[in-house]
Amino acid sequence: MLYSDADLGLTEALECDGAVMRELGGPTSVEEARAAHCRRVETVARDPWWFKVVPEPGGPPAGTLGIWESEWRGEPIHEMGWMLLPAFQGRGIASAAMDLLLSRARAHPRFDRLHAFPGVSNAPSNAICRKFGFERIEECDVEFRDRMLRCNHWALSLSGE
Repeated sequence: MLYSDADLGLTEALECDGAVMRELGGPTSVEEARAAHCRRVETVARDPWWFKVVPEPGGPPAGTLGIWESEWRGEPIHEMGWMLLPAFQGRGIASAAMDLLLSRARAHPRFDRLHAFPGVSNAPSNAICRKFGFERIEECDVEFRDRMLRCNHWALSLSGE
């Protein structure tokens, strides 16, 4: 489901949770979570590639995932990321959501390559990258919310090359 203004509570639950945000420098304040929510809603209005993950029809949301335009070393890229609430982790939900998102992205001619930057110690997110055929490019430092994070840089060619 497309992320919307109604998903503020989900974003606060994700971004203010210490376990969810462990690999991203720690939990944010409610104000920072609200600012992130506003940025996502604005992004969706321009470019509808940010989604909430709802594992069961009519059930509660489990998290978010999306693709957005970014820049890496001076070059434009399409970056992707995902987060799940702790109660939904370890159940294959992130993999199912990733499968749907990648299928949709492969059908869109705009995307030829996607990049992901999970923390080097984020075993579940790095495993998802491996599972879906991303190539590990390098270990690198990435600035995120005024913090430097040690990440793995993964890339996936959607053209099959």
